[in-house]
Amino acid sequence: MTQFIYSPVATEKSMLLMEKENKLTFVIDRKASRNQIKKEVEERFDVKVVSVNILVSKRGKKAIVSLAEGYSAEDVGGRIGIF
Repeated sequence: MTQFIYSPVATEKSMLLMEKENKLTFVIDRKASRNQIKKEVEERFDVKVVSVNILVSKRGKKAIVSLAEGYSAEDVGGRIGIF
């Protein structure tokens, strides 16, 4: 299986999104689609994803992933070492 997620983003803004809106932010492959990111996050972190927003800039591509009710972005962040 090809991996599309490279690393989590740990900026002040991404931490606020995690705490207040239950969202995770990742640096992703430029060729990755929303469906590929959703599938990989659900399989890798054992959570349910509601939506995926993608940001493209000169520096690369990021995905902001919204988790379903009942799943905690802070718990996932703790497991992957953001804190």
